[in-house]
Amino acid sequence: MDESLVKRILHLYEVEKLSFRQIARQLSINRATISKVVNLSGTKLIVPKKDLILDPYQGLIAQWYSEYPLLKAVQVYERLKGYGYTGSYPSLVRFTRELRKRKPRAYHALEFLPGEEAQVDWFVITNVPFGKLYAFILVLSYSRFAWGKVYPRNSFEFFVDGHIECFKKIGGVPHRCRYDNLKSVVITRRPEIQYNPQFLDLARFYGFSLYACNPHAGNEKGRVERIGRDLRSFIYANTSKDLTDFNCKFWGWLEKRNDTQHRTTSKTPNELLKREKLLPLPKLEYQAGKIIPTRVSSTGFVEFETNKYSVPTSCSGHQASLVAYPEKIVVLVSSQPVATHKRSFLKKQTLQNPLHREKLLNRTPHFKHQRILQLMRNMDPSLNLFLTQAKENSEDEMLCAYQLFKLLKVYSRAMLISAVREACSLKAFQLKTVLSLLNHPVDKEADPVYPKDTNLLSIDYRKRRLEDYDKFV
Repeated sequence: MDESLVKRILHLYEVEKLSFRQIARQLSINRATISKVVNLSGTKLIVPKKDLILDPYQGLIAQWYSEYPLLKAVQVYERLKGYGYTGSYPSLVRFTRELRKRKPRAYHALEFLPGEEAQVDWFVITNVPFGKLYAFILVLSYSRFAWGKVYPRNSFEFFVDGHIECFKKIGGVPHRCRYDNLKSVVITRRPEIQYNPQFLDLARFYGFSLYACNPHAGNEKGRVERIGRDLRSFIYANTSKDLTDFNCKFWGWLEKRNDTQHRTTSKTPNELLKREKLLPLPKLEYQAGKIIPTRVSSTGFVEFETNKYSVPTSCSGHQASLVAYPEKIVVLVSSQPVATHKRSFLKKQTLQNPLHREKLLNRTPHFKHQRILQLMRNMDPSLNLFLTQAKENSEDEMLCAYQLFKLLKVYSRAMLISAVREACSLKAFQLKTVLSLLNHPVDKEADPVYPKDTNLLSIDYRKRRLEDYDKFV
């Protein structure tokens, strides 16, 4: 072929960007010939690109994935609709497929000095017969010594209590603790990290610093994540009847793990724990409580987690503070404790102390004894059983309930309930049995009064006749 014709073909293809069909029509040459000329010249074939409906949004989508690498296609689709995107969802899925691929990452191996750091996290336990549980786990980064406790909640007060229990077990405090971005530690990360002020108070009390991992960076606390992974196998292999039994088995599993040689250090965590250089524990113990502002209702109750807790009726309508501890609830009015209850983890329960209604009952004497009977029956199932059986044994249940009510002024509610349960187990449904179990002194009849001079008891008098009194009539 003429060299000038070849150059003419290449010029039209590379510079003028004409297609094979257009060149063939202009030069009256077969398209196969034009294709052969282009291929022999080594020119890269030009494939015309179609204008996609997603082209205007490419920069925006790239920015989103740089900020949130784990975005799903459906999330991007919902976001784009707000910017006027009218394309189809499958098109968006194909477009973002490469952006959504997990890219291989390389990490530096983290090394720590003795006592330098501990890693902390929560793990959810769902496959137990008595409800969802939460395992608090702390791992010392140097020795890999792990300890923790299982709780019915993962709120702030349990998070603090988990730290206290673990610090007691390891006999000290690490210089720094590492966390992910849970709300008990980090409130927000933008524009800068803002820590939970109540948790900062715990850190100040024990003297350790905080390190918050980057979002979606599980590798930054891999030691505690590994414990959580192994915890699942323990859960599947064990059955427990209640939370106390579960914790006992959980601690046994941790003891066995801490006494097993680690594949990295070739030593057991118990051996390396002796080398940890921990901060000493404070002489005083921190109180693991969460303060919640509340108000006492007109009926003398405060509500927490759908449950109602009684408060003395004299505090009705007052502003109050409810301090939630892992085991109890304390109500403060004017910074003074006015009520303490055992914490309930059930729903829509009413817990009340009969003494909180004493002033109200004194103002309404017409149904005082009926109300006391109702309060005592509702205080505990054992009291209800005791009063029911006492009635069947021909005892006055109202009088019995009133006597038990008065005992609350001397003994704690827990002690009274314990004595009543013991009496029920003995099938002795009598008030004197409860008094005996409490070692309560029984009132005795008053001794007769005698004069100091016993000769006065032998004084005699002269008898008179009735006629002697006639003169006074």
